[in-house]
Amino acid sequence: MSNNSLALSKSSTTVKNMIYTIFTTLFLFLTSSLYASDSDYIQTYKLKPVNEGIQIGLGTALSGSALICNQILHLKRNEYKPQDWDKNRLPKIDQIFMRPYNKKLHIVGTATLGIAMATPFILTTAPSSEWATIGTMYAETMLLTNGILQWTKFLVHRARPYMYFDGYSQAKVDAGDWNCSFPSGHTGMSFSGAAFTTSVFCHSFPNSKWKAAVAGFSFGIAALTGGLRMASGNHFFTDVLAGATIGTACGFIIPALHHQKSRSEKDFDITTADAIPPIISFNIGF
Repeated sequence: MSNNSLALSKSSTTVKNMIYTIFTTLFLFLTSSLYASDSDYIQTYKLKPVNEGIQIGLGTALSGSALICNQILHLKRNEYKPQDWDKNRLPKIDQIFMRPYNKKLHIVGTATLGIAMATPFILTTAPSSEWATIGTMYAETMLLTNGILQWTKFLVHRARPYMYFDGYSQAKVDAGDWNCSFPSGHTGMSFSGAAFTTSVFCHSFPNSKWKAAVAGFSFGIAALTGGLRMASGNHFFTDVLAGATIGTACGFIIPALHHQKSRSEKDFDITTADAIPPIISFNIGF
């Protein structure tokens, strides 16, 4: 067997092991939800028809319009000029992490994206009467995140790292995806799912011993996705950082807009207010 064949075989085995490890971890993560009882659930989220109409409408408008402009009308400039791209003009941090295209790592990164977006499945441990509320919030989160990411990609022209190396795929140039590097969509959607899962789980099960595990796994798989997007040559470090920031913000903001104080929180507020001397209360209010 030649050295190239041996290297290819080892690479294929490594990728298969990575995928096996990732899905095994996902299985253990999801089965841990069996230990979260719906009797521990605290109702902290509420839907309001007008608000949901606005949020779903905004997310749909952003995602839909970006799709039409980029994929149907092809309004984005797609002319590639190799002389315009110089590695030395890139930020140092991006030069350090940039890599040529790696199809196998691309595939693994897409798999971890799917896992990251599936992490809210653990929220099915909440009473079934709450699934519609949680599902609606998650749909709003994904629509908003995707809309912001896609419009930013549409407005910002940045070549992907693999375009700076020899042997890039001409098919990718012809498809027009080569200059959609900023920000990282895979990373953004992964961190959005992680932030949503962490926020909703921790507020809904405040006494659960699994909060740290849920947050750790959710953000861990999101971070892994970002790392794989860099290792596969699809994104720069700053692309991943921007995507993670956008996704995390959306993942926390949407649940926060639906949050309502639980009875224990209201009782705490009343008790605290009663404990404050009248003169202090007056000064704060004034």
